[in-house]
Amino acid sequence: MTPLSKKHHYIPQFYLRGFTDTNGGFTIYDKVRNEFRKSRPENEFYEKFRNTTNLGGEKSVMVEDMYSHIESTFATTLSAIEKSNHTEPVLTSDIMVGLKFLVETMRWRNPALDAVYESIVQRLSIKDFGLQFKGATDKQAVEINKRIMDEPDARKMLRPLMGSLSINSMANANYDTSKWHILYQEGGFPITGDFPIIFNPKSIHDRINEEFIFPLSAQRTAVFADIKLMKQLPDVFSIDKDLAIIHLAKRFVCCKHDEYLKFMINYYKRNRTEINEQFLEGIFLTLQKGT
Repeated sequence: MTPLSKKHHYIPQFYLRGFTDTNGGFTIYDKVRNEFRKSRPENEFYEKFRNTTNLGGEKSVMVEDMYSHIESTFATTLSAIEKSNHTEPVLTSDIMVGLKFLVETMRWRNPALDAVYESIVQRLSIKDFGLQFKGATDKQAVEINKRIMDEPDARKMLRPLMGSLSINSMANANYDTSKWHILYQEGGFPITGDFPIIFNPKSIHDRINEEFIFPLSAQRTAVFADIKLMKQLPDVFSIDKDLAIIHLAKRFVCCKHDEYLKFMINYYKRNRTEINEQFLEGIFLTLQKGT
């Protein structure tokens, strides 16, 4: 019998490889222990048995397998973006849908949102996830739904589907596809962390056009916001983006360039009190103003 997998990554390894050096490694900073170490994607950003379920007395990694299947689609999307440049119109409808799905899946699989997910999912039903009970009366359906939604492992199995729920917003007539942008930064050392998406506090309650900045790799950043077209990214944007990633991280951040990460961590510590919602809003304002 094949042993069940133990390391369940909440940040996908294929994504983390976009922040590694030529040897496939990076430097990790642990905010809790205040220490740096060298490591690799396969050894970081995971929790043992996180996606293991136990239904009917039998252990399963079905949830982990679901994430692995979803990730194969994401990897294709990121590969297309990584191979593109600022002269190529890479943002097709398929790429935009793929990015939206990636953002929402990475948001809802993250341990930082465990409590939020639990508070939301218990207000949902099986139908909200596109599932139904065939042959059941309305009364039976209500009873079965309650039994399922009251089971912690069943809720865990529904979690990979949270990303698909948000895709529905893209079909809304008010959804603004012109807000999608890919920012290119060749030769940079950007940082990512255990919560790698920067949401604009001003639009956090906009379920249709919620704005965000999402570093896809050391060279590519996806942005969904109303920004000004620019020939070159403002230097302050790159610095502030990395400060935000450090601030939002629950515990771990990583970078392929050891000295740059150490510099940014020290810079963050000196300016920590100024990194707040107004600071995050300012990053988006920088992009709106351009150069």
